[in-house]
Amino acid sequence: MTTSKVINQDSGSREKLIEATIRLMGSHGFEPMGISLILEEAGVTKSNFYYHFKSKEELCLTALDQMADTFFEQMVEPILSDNSIKPDRRLEKFLKNLNSKMQENCCQKGCPFVNLAAETSEFHPSFREKIEDFYRRYADAIAACVGEGQKEGVFRRDIKAGDAANLVLSAINGSIVLAKVRRDPVVIEANIKATLSMLKSHQ
Repeated sequence: MTTSKVINQDSGSREKLIEATIRLMGSHGFEPMGISLILEEAGVTKSNFYYHFKSKEELCLTALDQMADTFFEQMVEPILSDNSIKPDRRLEKFLKNLNSKMQENCCQKGCPFVNLAAETSEFHPSFREKIEDFYRRYADAIAACVGEGQKEGVFRRDIKAGDAANLVLSAINGSIVLAKVRRDPVVIEANIKATLSMLKSHQ
């Protein structure tokens, strides 16, 4: 009975640490986020931390994996792969959902992947590889949607689907940064409209 309780507590502590890290990476980034801050946010002890993770870096990489999986399962795949909706409507719906998420945070939290790309890619190769993989999957999902739209004539065909996906990602990430700096979600909404207008076929 005692062993079972310890295992359950340890399992709960691991999830608390991951969830706390996800929250803190959006608002603090990697370097300012010390282990003591993570412990305080998670409400667990240092011994519990080192029971599950060898270092802050290992915890953050685990948190990134969980964030990526959740993002693709809940946000990307259900919308961008929904064949019941025309490709241009899919992309528009997806971008509007992202805008809504930012407004929920009042533009105070940035995207952890954006934050970490700027902060860690030069000094932490493991982070760079993880972030690169995330954006590759992200771009592939958008490119697939755009490619379908080009075949149907709803997106312009004079730009490669992969290049269009990179344009969309650049608009998203740039908008997130500007919205955070200005504390104004209107930036995201305006950039979404401009990006969609650039991609749509006006024939």
